[in-house]
Amino acid sequence: MSSNPAGLEGAAELRGLRVLVVEDSWHVASALKALLEELGINVAGPAATLDEAEGLLATREPEVAIVDINLKGEMAYGLIDRLHGRGVRVVVISGYAVPQVAQGKVAAILQKPFSAKSLLAILRQVAAKERDQMN
Repeated sequence: MSSNPAGLEGAAELRGLRVLVVEDSWHVASALKALLEELGINVAGPAATLDEAEGLLATREPEVAIVDINLKGEMAYGLIDRLHGRGVRVVVISGYAVPQVAQGKVAAILQKPFSAKSLLAILRQVAAKERDQMN
């Protein structure tokens, strides 16, 4: 791939961002990981289960987490609560039209299927808020 995947320019501000990916669909998870790594993002995961996600969370310090709300029937609400409690910004990805998640605990909701461009736009917003809070 080129240094500008899928025509996505201006992602330099995302380089080095630490992102946890929690997604149970192998195809979606591997595509997410490949795209994020190509953009220079440090990816933890992907985790396909809540247990795997908790294990990664115990050893990594993500700034952002991309979390599928339904992991093979296990709902990720508790994980989202823990991530939020640790100050991790959560981007929920879901096939549900309106996932039942506390709006105050998530930075954004992205409905599947989504494009790389829309994911990048959300990550830019989330990273900008992260930087603003640090300043």
